[in-house]
Amino acid sequence: MIEISSVVTGDGISITITGGEKPHIGGVALSVPRRSLGGEKVSCDTWVLPVPGHKDTEIAVPVAEMVSRETGRTVAVTAGIHIDRAEERELRTLVENSLAAAGLLLEQIGELSEAQEDRQEEKEVRSDNEENDDAQ
Repeated sequence: MIEISSVVTGDGISITITGGEKPHIGGVALSVPRRSLGGEKVSCDTWVLPVPGHKDTEIAVPVAEMVSRETGRTVAVTAGIHIDRAEERELRTLVENSLAAAGLLLEQIGELSEAQEDRQEEKEVRSDNEENDDAQ
């Protein structure tokens, strides 16, 4: 089972992905968005910090890059999923499931962002109305 959690700040997102038989910290990826060198698309630069002997950055990197490109924010992903004697097929499945979980997380972040924008617009309208009332 994969568990994903996040903390969304004003300009960044911290994500933790854990699971398996022994959740732990096995690797960290930090992705910073930038304009793609080949055009108008968003790309990112990524720094990777693996714990020696762990393959968790194979999950942290694609998730960090996907979320950074989609949100335009700096993203830090800490990953630690342990399965004894995992086979290559199992590792691919873990990466696929982690990306799927990150996709669901992106949907939730989008919904939260829209709700925050709506609340901000409502505040601005109320503020404008109060200013107009005071001017009369």
